[in-house]
Amino acid sequence: MRTFVIVGRTNVGKSTLFNRLCGKEIALTHSEPGVTRDPLLTRVRLGGKAALLVDTGGVTFSSEGKEQAVTDLAFAALDQATDLLLVLDCRSGLTPLDREIARHLRKLGKPVWVIANKVDDERLDPLAAELSELGFGEPILVSAAHNRGIRRLRETLMGERDSLPSALTRAEEPARRLALLGRPNVGKSTLVNALLGESRLLVAPEPGTTHDAIDIELTWRNRRLLLIDTAGLAPRHKQRQGLEEKTAGRSLHALARSHVAILVLDSHKGITRQDKKIAGWIQRIGRPCVIALNKWDLLSGPAGRKETEAKLADAVRRELPLLSFAPVVPLSAREGTHLDRLLETSLRVDDEAKREISTGALNRFFQKVQRRLPPPSSGGKRLKIYYALNEAPRDAASAGPFRLRLYVNDPKLRVDSYERFLEAQIRKEFPLLGRPVHWSWKKAEGRGRAFSGKRPAPLHPSRRRKKSSREPA
Repeated sequence: MRTFVIVGRTNVGKSTLFNRLCGKEIALTHSEPGVTRDPLLTRVRLGGKAALLVDTGGVTFSSEGKEQAVTDLAFAALDQATDLLLVLDCRSGLTPLDREIARHLRKLGKPVWVIANKVDDERLDPLAAELSELGFGEPILVSAAHNRGIRRLRETLMGERDSLPSALTRAEEPARRLALLGRPNVGKSTLVNALLGESRLLVAPEPGTTHDAIDIELTWRNRRLLLIDTAGLAPRHKQRQGLEEKTAGRSLHALARSHVAILVLDSHKGITRQDKKIAGWIQRIGRPCVIALNKWDLLSGPAGRKETEAKLADAVRRELPLLSFAPVVPLSAREGTHLDRLLETSLRVDDEAKREISTGALNRFFQKVQRRLPPPSSGGKRLKIYYALNEAPRDAASAGPFRLRLYVNDPKLRVDSYERFLEAQIRKEFPLLGRPVHWSWKKAEGRGRAFSGKRPAPLHPSRRRKKSSREPA
């Protein structure tokens, strides 16, 4: 499969072009230069054929730490490419940095496509003539912001080489999406790099290094995974208007499209108010969850480590009661400890979330629990559960919460402590590891008897008593 890598200096419209070729807004775009830092990879169809498209950060050739790291990551992506898309700003013309980037691309010996971006109007077409001086042929004129020339670009890129079949040779199981979330500087990008075994993402000591949600494919024990590294979710009062609000929105969108959420915590600094807020988002959106306690190596020595692990896991559950159902995995991204355990636990949570729980089994369970410990009475009345219904979608690819609707005599008789008791018993009975339970209590109309474990059967039309003509209307 051909891999097209977009490269160029900052603020020439690489991410906007990336989104146009993808057909949707994947890369974060902003007027501020240098927003894209980590390479973004996605599968696309160009000219009716499948390909990989990679967006990279702006190349600067600067010796400063973060800018040099962004350039190094961009050049590492070029090594994996089959085709290079050199994006230039047609309105500003060739700059010394553009020429230096072109010299580097020429040494790679790969096809280079010069794309003259920001040609918003045909009156700007003559300005692109200067770009031919790079020696890569005639530039392709586009305006990514206005969708001008994008269709021709798609057809041109895939029309030169037709060795790629129009479809994949075999159907593949969709990759399971694991989204890593957390506040800034807890080590999410370091953890992704450790799982990949290579420095794919930018890592820096200052918080806020990652701006976008980065999708990275990983095959682990013959399972296809998609790791989603997200920007750190800072408290709202610390977010600047514009860019940081957009990065927070991208992180929450990544959570919504994930199959399993991995909440990364800093075990050395403890749990903060922002950690609790992120836990609330995970529970409210309803994604199966695993808690990763990073920086485990900074705690006490190996003596009594299992006892320390158990105590810390209990402390995490007390501090994050909304995610008390989530398994806790202590690890060190820097030392590479317990990484396989994190993936094993995440896939086990995902597998259990796909298992179906029948309505009959649920009703037998509630019948048994009510006999053993009836709900508490209030004002001489007692809650009665007549019928339980599993409203979770029956889809193996789903990643939602376990939605439970209970039909009762009076929802106002529900007591929080009894609901917590029921949830604890449900988790002992059914495979719900790391999966949130969302409750819905509804009054059962026309029910005057206790729980029977069966849905009331409708009366057959032939057995309905016909109204007599003598009866009043």
